[in-house]
Amino acid sequence: MHINYKLNTNDLDTNFLESVKLMFKDKEINISIVDTENDEDFALGKAIEEGLLSESVSREELDKVLYAD
Repeated sequence: MHINYKLNTNDLDTNFLESVKLMFKDKEINISIVDTENDEDFALGKAIEEGLLSESVSREELDKVLYAD
């Protein structure tokens, strides 16, 4: 299962933690934290992640785009 939450740090409380624990009972999970202040960087990161996961973008194509002058 893969779930993304977009929330303010003020919303992080014990209720949030308990809901995550309930949803993923007794499982190992991976938690990533991304600062979404810059929505353009966030959108680029998501596009890269989705491209790599779907393997629709080769590593060479990705490198060309990321490191173009």
